[in-house]
Amino acid sequence: MVADRWSRKIVAFLHDPPGKAFVLRSHPHTPHEELAKALQKIALGGRLASSEEDDRATKADHIASAADRVNFPSGATAYWDQVPAFLTHPLARDTSSYRLNLPARPEQLDDKIQKEAAHTILDPWAKNLRDLKSLYLHLWRLLYEELARKTSLGGKVRLLPADTRQPDHPLEQHLSITAAIADALPQPAFLVFSIGPVQGFIAAARRTQDLWMGSWLLSYLSWTAMKHLADNYGPDVIIYPSLRGQPLCDHWLSTAHRLPCQPSPKDLGRPTFPNKFVALLPAGESNQAAQKAEEAVRQEWKSLANEVYQKLKEGFLSADEETDKLWDDQVKRHLEVYWAVLPWMGSEKPSGKGQAEAIIEAYRDLLRPSGNWRFEAIYRVLGEKGQYDPNWGTVWSLLYDLADRAFGSRKNLRDFSPAEETGEKCTICGQRAALRSQSLDAHAFWKETAERLRHQSRYEIKAEGKERLCGVCTVKRFVQREVLEERFGLKGGFPSTSEIATAAFKKRLLEALRNSRDPIREALRDFLQKAKPLANSVASGALPHLESIAGKLTGEERSLAQQLLQLDGEYLLTDTWTVERLQERWPQVTEKEAQEGRKALVRLYEAVGEAPARYYALLYMDGDHMGRWLSGTHEKLATFRDVLHPEVCKRLENDANWKGLLPLKRIITPAIHTAISQALGQFALRLVPHIVEERYPGRLIYAGGDDVLALIPLEYALAVAQELRWAFSGHIRFNNGELEVICSTDAVSGYVEWGKELFLTMGPAATASAGMVFAHHLQPLDSVLQAVRRTEKAAKDRYGRNALAVEVLKRSGETLKVGTRWYEQGLGDVVDLLKDIVKRLREKNISARWPYRVQAEMPILEGLARKAQKAELRRLLRRQAGEHLSPKEKELQAEDLSEKLVSWAAKLEALPAVQSGFAEMAHWLSVCSFVTRGGEA
Repeated sequence: MVADRWSRKIVAFLHDPPGKAFVLRSHPHTPHEELAKALQKIALGGRLASSEEDDRATKADHIASAADRVNFPSGATAYWDQVPAFLTHPLARDTSSYRLNLPARPEQLDDKIQKEAAHTILDPWAKNLRDLKSLYLHLWRLLYEELARKTSLGGKVRLLPADTRQPDHPLEQHLSITAAIADALPQPAFLVFSIGPVQGFIAAARRTQDLWMGSWLLSYLSWTAMKHLADNYGPDVIIYPSLRGQPLCDHWLSTAHRLPCQPSPKDLGRPTFPNKFVALLPAGESNQAAQKAEEAVRQEWKSLANEVYQKLKEGFLSADEETDKLWDDQVKRHLEVYWAVLPWMGSEKPSGKGQAEAIIEAYRDLLRPSGNWRFEAIYRVLGEKGQYDPNWGTVWSLLYDLADRAFGSRKNLRDFSPAEETGEKCTICGQRAALRSQSLDAHAFWKETAERLRHQSRYEIKAEGKERLCGVCTVKRFVQREVLEERFGLKGGFPSTSEIATAAFKKRLLEALRNSRDPIREALRDFLQKAKPLANSVASGALPHLESIAGKLTGEERSLAQQLLQLDGEYLLTDTWTVERLQERWPQVTEKEAQEGRKALVRLYEAVGEAPARYYALLYMDGDHMGRWLSGTHEKLATFRDVLHPEVCKRLENDANWKGLLPLKRIITPAIHTAISQALGQFALRLVPHIVEERYPGRLIYAGGDDVLALIPLEYALAVAQELRWAFSGHIRFNNGELEVICSTDAVSGYVEWGKELFLTMGPAATASAGMVFAHHLQPLDSVLQAVRRTEKAAKDRYGRNALAVEVLKRSGETLKVGTRWYEQGLGDVVDLLKDIVKRLREKNISARWPYRVQAEMPILEGLARKAQKAELRRLLRRQAGEHLSPKEKELQAEDLSEKLVSWAAKLEALPAVQSGFAEMAHWLSVCSFVTRGGEA
């Protein structure tokens, strides 16, 4: 019965009261079990849990506890009325604990939490919701969010630990995994599921809109599979990634189950799901559930594609039977779906030790681990020296490893369906045939399509048959406008590369309007009048940072700002003001109008004092060794000592059985998977958009957890890359709402406070590498995408990870490649040094000729001793110092920079792939000069 499933999950989710960390005191006034039963009774409409529900919840709790926590010996305690209240980090080794500042009488807060949970939140839900499934979804998604809103602890309520002795995982998380296990008993199974193709589908893009939509569709299809499981078994069964707070999941909960958690269209437009997930299901139903999830994905892809096709045919596509067949074949063959199911072995044995050892035996038989098997040493303590017998949870890491290996084997047996397509290839992906009809070849077909679009003032396809798309790329190009805008409120108008390149110039114009600088306002007014026929070439919301500045203006300034933001950046570049270039959007333009617009634009440059950049940055950042973090094999994963309360560590260090366990690296647990998922979720959903789109005028293409792809104006590229890197590992803080980077590991706990919120990051042991490409705004996007992938790979392979690599694709054809580690001992944050050099060049504290002089002398200098290098750099810096600096300022600048640059060159020399550290440093100076000039002069 479905009701049995949801009542079981409710009982399991409420087996511990929300304030358990406060309830567990040295002299408890009310046992936490009694509080839990009171909550269960309210949820179940006044009845107590049945013996079957209670038994499942108890067994599931034992398994979940054994999976996440040390099997403590008797006497190991950390009651918060006796010891400081700490949170430890679940991932990072040698990370300082986060101390919770609690009120003087925490028992009062405990009473508040229990009363709010029972009477203000749970009781109305139980009375007003129509069924137990709806009630469970409310509990899972909203109970702790409501408590955070209604208690003085705020967001810290959601991080209160399940066990104060090992405060590395929240109670909310423990309850979710317990509910999933309770329903999966008597035999759970792991399902590992993935969707592809990934990089080929995303990277096949000529427009930034294609790039975003390819990422979004992949994320959405992954969610489609997860949604099928969540709807039938509960969202808690998705072990990785965690679904709580994910926009697509919240949209489903809101629309299908009426939960008050509807995300904004802006958040829904962020692709945040990976293409692979892990679920926990009842073994007897797991294969069928996986098959139905696959069917749901394939059907949704087919439905989306067909809906796009029908609307295009009704609007402007001259399709016939040949087009229909080509479309159907391409859409049908596109998706790759792989999955594997691993039932937990030993279900026929009594629950407890027998089941745990059945897994160990199966693992030994299948993989034959070496005699010095680390897990065996850990199991000997956890399984034999604690208060409780081991169970399936104790061997969670082995089960996960077996499931992942089974999935890898399945994926290696790739499906192959031969396909033969004749005719001209798609100009986007180059893999499939471009759509055509019986009477029109691909060129004529798409030329006619572009003409029909222009009659509707639409410009999705380039004119004259220059773009010829296959069925799959057509879906990517049109699905947002034809389907997703209505279904999800997803807005288009993704900024062009020209818009990104000129965003810093637009920002200066907006700031000039805000500061009432009359000459600029007058020049802008005149130019916008000339460019009026080109209005509305950028959709609203394309660059949120600029919209925010414009929103603070009033009167004529606001009107001018709005006109400016509706004009694509390409029309702020003089090269565009030719009849041939303008005719794409302004068919009736005359030579005179083009010349007048160009002159008005030049006058605007003169008023501002500079021209806009013609180059932009594409950034791709990716977490280092994420597979090792997820599998629990990362060398910097926390030890058992790291995750335990300090007082418990003191107790165990004096125990001969436990002393040897503490320095060992912990094994994989559900807490680790959820911690990674939540840390990456907060990074992708909160920190990355805040940095890229709110602090700077960039635009995020996707943030799928550990990987980020973003478009950034050249001027802000180094700052954005720096802040993203340090936000990833929690090396940031918010001071009066402003983000600050802190590189000192001593000050980093892995938790970040932001207003009333406290959230987890990957922690200081986690690193990320980034590749950036500086490209001309007219450079074909596919070649820039290839370059940024190449550059990110260089950051990992050539520069040893935890590194930044940059490739400058100059319009002249010359390519400049450089790289560095983010941080060097004794030197500090390397990007701070680069930003300082850019600032000095921009403010003319150093002559623009200086980087060229260093480059010219590099062949001689790179072979000299460090002392001689410093002396020559100091001399060049003194000679190339700005005339407005005093002699003392010139000397201080020369001494400071020469020391830092020579020191950095020595650090670069130590990298295996760098032949000459001094040459690498000198090339970086050229990059700084390039950024200062906004590209090629």
